[in-house]
Amino acid sequence: NIRLASQEIAKKNAASTGRPFIRGIVISSCGSTGRVSESVARLSRLVEMDIFDFVFCFAGVSTVDSIVVPALSRFVENVFVYDMGLWAALERSFGEDKHALNTTPVMLSFAEFSKRPDDTRDRVVNTRVLAYSNFKDARPWGFDIYRCSNPTCGAHAHDMIFHADGRQYYGIRWLEAKMKTTCMKCQQTRRKIAAPSWIHSCRAENIGRCWYQWPLTLAQRMDLGITH
Repeated sequence: NIRLASQEIAKKNAASTGRPFIRGIVISSCGSTGRVSESVARLSRLVEMDIFDFVFCFAGVSTVDSIVVPALSRFVENVFVYDMGLWAALERSFGEDKHALNTTPVMLSFAEFSKRPDDTRDRVVNTRVLAYSNFKDARPWGFDIYRCSNPTCGAHAHDMIFHADGRQYYGIRWLEAKMKTTCMKCQQTRRKIAAPSWIHSCRAENIGRCWYQWPLTLAQRMDLGITH
């Protein structure tokens, strides 16, 4: 029974003065698992209920095993062998593998601990997606769900053309570059589009790698042209 085993590990962690045992699950599926809000909420609940310390799954439509498995192996190794923090382990695996992250964004729901002045610890749960921004393949900031902002159109990203617009930035400032979009259905063109403030670049100086809290709020979806 996963719940009972997890509770026993949690008891040992509570009684231990050393580093805690990490409890995690890797869900090797794609599609709706890491994309639909209801599914993401259920996965995050496993961490919030303290059954697991992290839940990993793919957040793309599909994956290519031969490309993503090496990065996934490095993530697991970073966590359980090199004792990295959970988010740092993801950035140092998928975040450093352009080919894997270009194949599929990845979702990680994970718990972090912050120490109080009285030496007790607060357990905080985050759920984020790590993605690769690719204008050429119609995935601005990693989103294949981007839509045309014309209220009478709403075309999907694959019916749009994306380009960098204006001055280009590199290194940790790459996300400051603006974007130009052209819809092939309604012919609307928009220029100088800045990345929303809730999209963050990775700490490593890897152009195109970004992350955001997941799932998106309605206001965030509207920033991407999604009205529902």
